[in-house]
Amino acid sequence: MSAINHIFEPSRLFLVWHHSGDCSPRHRRIVGELLRDGDTVKFRYAKNSDDYKQAEKEGFIGFPAFTKNVSSVDDALDAFSTRLPPRKRADFGRYLSQYGLPEEFTGSYMALLGYTGARLESDSFELCPDYSDVTAPADILIELTGVRYQISPSEMPQPGTQVKFRPEPENEHDPKAIAVHSENGRIGYINKAVTSGFARMLEAMTVTGTVLKTGSSEAHAQIILLVQCR
Repeated sequence: MSAINHIFEPSRLFLVWHHSGDCSPRHRRIVGELLRDGDTVKFRYAKNSDDYKQAEKEGFIGFPAFTKNVSSVDDALDAFSTRLPPRKRADFGRYLSQYGLPEEFTGSYMALLGYTGARLESDSFELCPDYSDVTAPADILIELTGVRYQISPSEMPQPGTQVKFRPEPENEHDPKAIAVHSENGRIGYINKAVTSGFARMLEAMTVTGTVLKTGSSEAHAQIILLVQCR
């Protein structure tokens, strides 16, 4: 049975990048965005943002499909859809089930990119939905950040664990941070790239969170939440 019953169709996806190759903190930087424009999807770099400028200092050289000299790209969806397995693949339903999505997924490619993040092992990019225009009812997925700094592998919550969302306005590193707590304490944070939209959701509707999936390795600890907006 799928966990996602109310598909959220985003109008904007953030292209998020983090540096790799050393042991320093991996700050997620918004370096571009995909925007619905009628029947097409446009891409543009966020060249004037602080995130983009910091990403360049940290080694960002552009998304592989588009040089940094490009200001915007029309009909950009295909360049990102290739990061997903083909829908006609025999095991595509299994791929969807990893994210709690129904085998007969009826959402758009924009929605699918948002739910899966379109991550590849070969680079440091992911796509994150802008949650500013979420309307209830909607079911979304959130992969927490900073998990390995909060809990040990033996403390990973079990799937089905209920969580609470707690803004941290006094957080010295990020006053917009939103922490995620289980009954045993803080287990991670909402991805910085989506905190503005997520904060709006918390104010505008009833938002509940449940651990959908966990995983851990020597280098990475993963917690994916099912977030229901009603």
